[in-house]
Amino acid sequence: MRSRVSQRRLGYGLFLLGFGWVFANGALTTVVAAAKIAVLAPDDKVFVLGVGTALTAVATTIALFAWGAVSDLTRSRWGRRTPWIVFGAVTGAAMLILMALAQSLGTFFAAWVGYSLLFNALPAAALAVFPDRIPSDSRGTASAVYGGAQVIAGAIGSIVASRFISDPDPLLPVLAVSLLVLTLPFVFIAPDHPSTDQPRAKLDLRGLLDAFRFPSGAPDFYWAFAGRFLLLLGLFIVQSFMLYLLTDYIGLSDHDAGDIVAYAGLGSLVTITVGTLVAGPVSDRIGRRKIPIFLASALFGIAVVLPLAWPTATSMVIFSAVSGLGLGAFLSVDAALMTEVLPSEDARGKDLGILNTANTVPQVLAPLITSGIVSAGLGYRPVFVISLVIISVGAVSIFKIKSVR
Repeated sequence: MRSRVSQRRLGYGLFLLGFGWVFANGALTTVVAAAKIAVLAPDDKVFVLGVGTALTAVATTIALFAWGAVSDLTRSRWGRRTPWIVFGAVTGAAMLILMALAQSLGTFFAAWVGYSLLFNALPAAALAVFPDRIPSDSRGTASAVYGGAQVIAGAIGSIVASRFISDPDPLLPVLAVSLLVLTLPFVFIAPDHPSTDQPRAKLDLRGLLDAFRFPSGAPDFYWAFAGRFLLLLGLFIVQSFMLYLLTDYIGLSDHDAGDIVAYAGLGSLVTITVGTLVAGPVSDRIGRRKIPIFLASALFGIAVVLPLAWPTATSMVIFSAVSGLGLGAFLSVDAALMTEVLPSEDARGKDLGILNTANTVPQVLAPLITSGIVSAGLGYRPVFVISLVIISVGAVSIFKIKSVR
């Protein structure tokens, strides 16, 4: 077990690491990519953005799984995870520069997909630091530090990026530099022990297949995957259509809806931060993970019911605040829970990569589900009902986990 001082230094390093990569990635995914596409393909920007988002989501899902497995196999004087944290930061910065230089849609897409495939070595390796280096009874607090940094960085990244909507190119090099400057200090603040003395996997075809194999005989692992996947999917099918819900379901003008989105965003930023910073340490103190996640899922459910029963602008602001509180609590405890259902110490990176796909895939599926319901002529009310059902099943899935309290 690490000393108290090294755990504190690790916490500082994780804060910078989480802030650095989410600041750059959040600005890119929420604003900059859409702004760049609007410049390169103004007449087809909605369709092109949808295609780009789907392609990069697939690339991200593959990358998280693959880089996690590769980091498990890594033996170096800098440890298993550090080389890939550095690799992801450097290659991600390079791809951001290429995006800024892109003058055609094909070049931009190539750089964007390349970024998704290479940069994601960083978050895949970073998450594996938790089970590698943090004691189980401290992971809730560490998750809160890491998650809190991500929440703050995501909000700041979106605000900064919103100033560059008409010309995103000058921002992309800034994001590249910030990615390097904020994430690479982790290597020096919290250096890992060498992994050269650990047994090396046999790198023939069978050994490689074993390294990438999905775990077997691990029901808690798959219950955790299902719980994370369903809880986020249920929330996102409402959250991802916030603007259209305000204009088409509640009936606001575009101007008024924009104001409500801003108010809701500020409210959710506050409540997400509170939920993140409180739930993780409390989870460590009581020694339980499932109860805080159940409370988070209850907050998701309450948030979804409000605009269903009371379709007003005020209810949507409250939805954002309440769901934000639940999301903050969920994020700070869920990361700790995921590290405690891993079936193998030798495949932590790969298994966490699999679990990470339960974060990325719902973000792609959610808008497709919502648009399908609305396009079928059913309106928006069934969206809330389906969301509530999915959230409920997700909460039950978490309680099916037997090995974690």
